[in-house]
Amino acid sequence: WNMNKDLLAITNNFVSVMKSCNGVLGAWNFGSVLHGMSDEYSDADIVFLLENQSFKKIKEDLTRLLLKVCGSVLLCFKEGFNSDAIINNGYLIKKNNDIFQFDIFLLNNGMLDDFMCKIHYAGLSAENIIFDTDNNVLKLCNNNPDGSLWNDNICCLAETYLYHFYMTYKYLARQDYFKLNHIMRTLYDIHVSLLLTGYDQIKWGGAENKLHFIPVCKQEHLKKYYCTEDFQHNKNNLLQSFIWFEEDIKDVSAKKGQDYNARNIDIIKNYWMAKA
Repeated sequence: WNMNKDLLAITNNFVSVMKSCNGVLGAWNFGSVLHGMSDEYSDADIVFLLENQSFKKIKEDLTRLLLKVCGSVLLCFKEGFNSDAIINNGYLIKKNNDIFQFDIFLLNNGMLDDFMCKIHYAGLSAENIIFDTDNNVLKLCNNNPDGSLWNDNICCLAETYLYHFYMTYKYLARQDYFKLNHIMRTLYDIHVSLLLTGYDQIKWGGAENKLHFIPVCKQEHLKKYYCTEDFQHNKNNLLQSFIWFEEDIKDVSAKKGQDYNARNIDIIKNYWMAKA
């Protein structure tokens, strides 16, 4: 583990605390540690497998258990998908003069077919196990779901991009920062989906993880989707982003063998350049 040494000590102590609790069946690494990408800025991500009958009690005691190994808990962010099957609580904890991010996952052994549960043991292997009291975690390793590569409909992406790009000339003319900012975020998401459809290489993580593994030259094509108070700058960024999107959809379409309406791209671009 390459994380901060003080955070590592807290993590090891917390694992020991959890291991001593009745109903805790095992634990494994998640996040950057699981994928060998941890560094001094990484947070702790530990998944604990709990007996069904112990899940509620340990969930309610989680903050108290964490306080045993740190100076104080500043806040607890509870994910919206938390349920009787899975808990993901993100903590900011204080130890001496440092503040650390500490993410804890609880999986109910009686509800492992839950979709969100499956995400947290997809691709799990024996080398990721921290402890396993009765081979319950090892069983997950032998029966874990495979992840998936990103896949989207190229024709739909093209139409969605063009529809939203068309709108930007009006917001440039009005100098409407808020609407333009919203549209630029939408265009960014569409472009992300296009590039991941063509170049995704990993079966884990969200888009923000997967993007690190696409070609660097393609990563650069996503870095101008931001809005400033300088609307000429925004216009230049939008035009460059559109040109890159046009290049990328041509490449991805050929790579995936999916057609799209290239003529509409020329029509919209020429109209936009005349109006913007």
